[in-house]
Amino acid sequence: MKKNLYVMIITVLIIFFNIFFSKTCLADITDEVEKQLKEMELNRINSFLQEIEKEYEGYVPSFDINFILDFIRGKNRFDVKNFFISLFEYFFKEIKANYALLAKLIAMAVVFAVLKNMELNFENNNISNLAHSVVYMVLIIIAVQSFYVAISAGKNAIDRMVAFVQSLVPVMMSLLLAVGGKVSNAVLHPYIFAAITASSTWIKDIILPIVLLIAILNIVNNISDSFHVSQLATLMKQIMILLIGIFLCVFLGTIVVTGAAASAVDGIFIRTMKFASKNLIPIVGGVFADTVDAVIGCSLIIKNALSLVGLIVVIVITAFPVIKIFSIIFIYRIAAAVIQPLGEKSLVKSLEDIANSLVLVIICVASVSIMFFIAITVILSAGNAATMMR
Repeated sequence: MKKNLYVMIITVLIIFFNIFFSKTCLADITDEVEKQLKEMELNRINSFLQEIEKEYEGYVPSFDINFILDFIRGKNRFDVKNFFISLFEYFFKEIKANYALLAKLIAMAVVFAVLKNMELNFENNNISNLAHSVVYMVLIIIAVQSFYVAISAGKNAIDRMVAFVQSLVPVMMSLLLAVGGKVSNAVLHPYIFAAITASSTWIKDIILPIVLLIAILNIVNNISDSFHVSQLATLMKQIMILLIGIFLCVFLGTIVVTGAAASAVDGIFIRTMKFASKNLIPIVGGVFADTVDAVIGCSLIIKNALSLVGLIVVIVITAFPVIKIFSIIFIYRIAAAVIQPLGEKSLVKSLEDIANSLVLVIICVASVSIMFFIAITVILSAGNAATMMR
């Protein structure tokens, strides 16, 4: 009876202790996480986040070290609804900024139509053809200028993604190592850095020039009724899509399989070491294993928070340049719709082809974004899988 009483008293004391000190323990864990986070070298990431916030001020939340801490505390400052509203606002801002482009295109179409209607008044048809060619050349210049703006926006987005991921990956890899992902760190670190460099070079120096060539071929195809290169443009487009598809398949397939295999090995290794420390070293081994678990847990929280912030930043870096390019596409679509009643089929076809070429630029930027998104996700899942398996 007395023994049962002692058991009940001890049980009540344990429950009371857990209830009374649970918040304190949680606060201690949060404090330890914040302490580890502040001791890390995050200056490069922090300056990068502030640069994005400055450029897109009013459209994105405040990106700084406190943004990461809020993620850890569960206070998410990234509102998806407000983000989409900001994207719409930015889109209409870009539409307003491109009013001049729309006015130029419509003016060129009107001049083109007037020259065509006055063709019979010219004594020599060569003069009429020359006038048409001059107007078309002006259109080509306008198209190339706007296309250059889109290409520049795409390249800047890729450069920013590369710079951000290069600054993020070393920090995430050190945290992956802290949670016991020794094999994952050794395998993924060099592979991801090589993939980042390769994807940047591949898209910027090979794919985007092909897109520019496709746009030029489409414009040239509509200059004359006797000279056509539409099949060559179609062939180049198919080659471009094939190259992107091959690169994505190789990158994604390799990194996913490698990450899964490495995390499995890490999980087995951690579990073995934990079992050995608890059973081979009496008393102290169990305390040591529990302490290591606490440190690993804090590192895992930081790594997951950084990974989520990294995914959000990659989305932001991708979204705004894509919106900028999409606004130019929208302008060309409007211009083609307005010009079509004037009867200028070649001009309308040229505008449609330019818009379609700009869509290819968006595909290139989105491809790089997907690769980096998957890379960060694999690092995130590698640490989590290794920790769960232990």
